[in-house]
Amino acid sequence: MNIRMSGLAIAVLALSATSAFADVDLTPEVKTKIEDMLKAQGYEVGKIKVEDGLYEAYVKKGDEKIELYLNEKLEIVKKAGEGEDE
Repeated sequence: MNIRMSGLAIAVLALSATSAFADVDLTPEVKTKIEDMLKAQGYEVGKIKVEDGLYEAYVKKGDEKIELYLNEKLEIVKKAGEGEDE
């Protein structure tokens, strides 16, 4: 009985962990919002994708190549520049 309950608890935890990432979906509308927002901030926008529950945008500003990570509210939560350790 305890094994079944443990298995059920693990399944519930696994589903709740993956549901945290379910809110981040790269629809064409979201992609356009991200591009417009970043262009307004002076970035040249390249590829945008979803990674680890965040939007990841590859951008350039001048000669600097940058990876920006945005949450579901399209707030920049992490920035990694060329040559930086993540």
